[in-house]
Amino acid sequence: MTPFDYPLAPLVRRHGPVGYRDYASFRPWVRDEFSFRCAFCLRRERWEPDASVFEIDHLRPVSGSPTLSLEYTNLIYSCSVCNSAKGAETVPDPSCVFTSATVSVEPDGTLVPRTPAAKRLIRQLDLNDPEFVRWRHQMIRIVQLAERHDPDLHRSLLTYPDDLPDLSLLKPPGGNTHPAGVADSYLRRLADGTLPDRY
Repeated sequence: MTPFDYPLAPLVRRHGPVGYRDYASFRPWVRDEFSFRCAFCLRRERWEPDASVFEIDHLRPVSGSPTLSLEYTNLIYSCSVCNSAKGAETVPDPSCVFTSATVSVEPDGTLVPRTPAAKRLIRQLDLNDPEFVRWRHQMIRIVQLAERHDPDLHRSLLTYPDDLPDLSLLKPPGGNTHPAGVADSYLRRLADGTLPDRY
């Protein structure tokens, strides 16, 4: 396991909140949907002391598609670095384009695309910028060293955040088109004893 293993398959959204008047209200749902990490670079909440590093981003920018600004399927979880790099561009959906079959990370931190869409997304967000590559390599080494010498640190680096949202308490104004997803939320899995301690 590395900290940059992309998902095995494209994301199938588990949640469907509707009716919020601002996209910040979707934050608990989007955090859970995207496993508390940036959909583009896989930066994790556990690695950042300030949660504001993570933002709600729009696949289709608000400037060009204002009617989609509160559409849940248009929202993704992004770190501020990737969100800034994306800007007002429309990019391929990383939750579909970036899987373990389409992109991998070399031990030196370089992203290797295997499809044209993955190559385009890496290029658009400049994910192989030398600073980005250096950061990934550093995180890979830190996780490797922790695995060998400090199991508690290793777990801390690769586990879920402490403040898992309780989606069962949330009542979206327009309802939830996927109510069964609440039972599959990370907090519910923790309560059921089925949440792994690393991911």
